[in-house]
Amino acid sequence: MKIWTRDEVEAKGPTTEVPVLAEILGVDKDTIYDAIRRGDWTMTRVLRLGRRIKIPTVDIVTYLFGPAGASPAVPSQCRHDDSPQVTAHQSQSQCGCTPAHSGVVHQLRGA
Repeated sequence: MKIWTRDEVEAKGPTTEVPVLAEILGVDKDTIYDAIRRGDWTMTRVLRLGRRIKIPTVDIVTYLFGPAGASPAVPSQCRHDDSPQVTAHQSQSQCGCTPAHSGVVHQLRGA
């Protein structure tokens, strides 16, 4: 499976079609078409031009890579020793640190 970069997605122009979106996401295009038809598609806006469906590439870029100029959301290591405001005996939930292996996983609708 090809890993798309921000520049490659942005190079698609202002909008793209569902088969390209499916390739970017690594899913079957029919999965996306079905979600759009059911009204369950919330990842991006859907532009309908007659029977044609267009997806704004800015929505794809924002969803996958964050807003332009934003730093990537990478969990940080707990650095109690680096901060005079945090004592070593505080838990991560108190200091706000996030272990490197943690992350948020959202289940897909209907999965």
